[in-house]
Amino acid sequence: MRSASRESVAYEQFEERFPAQQEQQRNLRVAPTPRRRKKAGLRPSVMACAIVLAMTAAYILYCQMQLTQLSALVGEQNETLNELKAENVSLTTKKVNSMDMDEIEEYAVNNLGMVKFDNAQIEYVELTNPDTVTVAESGMSLGSLFAGLARSFSAIVEYIR
Repeated sequence: MRSASRESVAYEQFEERFPAQQEQQRNLRVAPTPRRRKKAGLRPSVMACAIVLAMTAAYILYCQMQLTQLSALVGEQNETLNELKAENVSLTTKKVNSMDMDEIEEYAVNNLGMVKFDNAQIEYVELTNPDTVTVAESGMSLGSLFAGLARSFSAIVEYIR
């Protein structure tokens, strides 16, 4: 038996069957390094998108600033309104308390010449016919409302056609 060496039959048969592999290994050569491309600037569409994005962010910030200012103004106005409401309540209370019924009666008697009525001045009126209430037919009911809506809708549909 032969030992496995470079001169053995297996190596010889392999070389006979696949001669191309040996040739490929021998014909290898070093490829030149690829040239480096110059770095191109940003594309115009990317620049436009970035500008639009920056402008949108600036506009949102501006709107938020205005919202904050208006919210502060609304708060100040609410405080002023609450103060004025409190002042109105105090002045109304003061006015009601300043008008005493005795003072009003005295003013009416002395300055206006009015007199208090007495029981002799009371007259009772008796009606011969009892009170009756008559409701006039307005012509508006729920049914007529829906009928009117249906007519209007039909007119709109006819106009569209």
